[in-house]
Amino acid sequence: MSEISPSTGKLLALSMLKGIGPAALRKMAGMINFENASQESLSHHFPSYSTILRDGTAWTRALEEAERQVEEANRYSARILSPLDPHYPHLLAATKDDPFLLFVRGAFASDQGKSAAVVGTREPTAHGGVIAQRLTHYLVEQGWSVVSGLAKGCDALAHQAALDKGGHTVAVMAHGLHAVAPKTNQRLAEDILDNGGALVSEYRFGVEPRPEFFVKRDRIQAGLAQGVVMIQSDHKGGSLHASRAALEYGRWLAAPYPTEQDRLNQEPKIRANLTISDGSDEDRTDLLRCSPNALERVIVLRSRDDYSKMLISNSVPNISLPPAQGGLI
Repeated sequence: MSEISPSTGKLLALSMLKGIGPAALRKMAGMINFENASQESLSHHFPSYSTILRDGTAWTRALEEAERQVEEANRYSARILSPLDPHYPHLLAATKDDPFLLFVRGAFASDQGKSAAVVGTREPTAHGGVIAQRLTHYLVEQGWSVVSGLAKGCDALAHQAALDKGGHTVAVMAHGLHAVAPKTNQRLAEDILDNGGALVSEYRFGVEPRPEFFVKRDRIQAGLAQGVVMIQSDHKGGSLHASRAALEYGRWLAAPYPTEQDRLNQEPKIRANLTISDGSDEDRTDLLRCSPNALERVIVLRSRDDYSKMLISNSVPNISLPPAQGGLI
């Protein structure tokens, strides 16, 4: 049976109330003796939410929906975590916009600090595919976990390369954990679980993918990692969301330099990599939407000799929230 701590169970129920999102949950979780706080006490401490908190009918429905989510978690052998739990990823908790509630199938790496996100276009060039595998193999050989998004192309190549090397990998989903999208990666998702990895989502069971969810998914990939490796991307590629988030979170971004053949072919999927590698500071900050100072954390991988630059861990602070004890809602 999947367990959820009492405090996280209360947060899950609160999240079912209209108008209470991650920011509100964070405020409430910081309340002294939150686990034992009554609805009346919560409404007193958070008057802007008092109307909904005092609605007994809405609270009853919220408890019922939370219980259904726990039942689904049991069905899929999943956990529901919040930063009040000791196993919530500390790298993600250190970001300004973590989802606060996380649904997890499988297990995170024993050392979550040694984690890198490997992302890129769904249509890599032949060399892009080789680099995705080569960089993933290197990270796994160094004992690092590989985070990606289970999409076609670079994501799937990174997950598979990690598995082929006997490494750990985490797939971040843009929908509930009751399904796998795309369906063609169903077997890959099962292999990730069978080999000790994890499937992760901020979305409840039953929630289907929507275009805007993929942007948030990309930010979570960056949040779960010390840095992001962007294998290949056009100037409007989706993997740029994770790349920008990494710099925004104070972490590193690595971009492989395109091959001469890809440059001669003027491959569109390498345009972002070329700008990051050879563009002016103005062009780079414009593409990455970052400050000039953030460019100091951009790593251009021109050869294998540059790979070791990714292994320098950042000082990402832990979030100090009291751990809750296990139990059910």
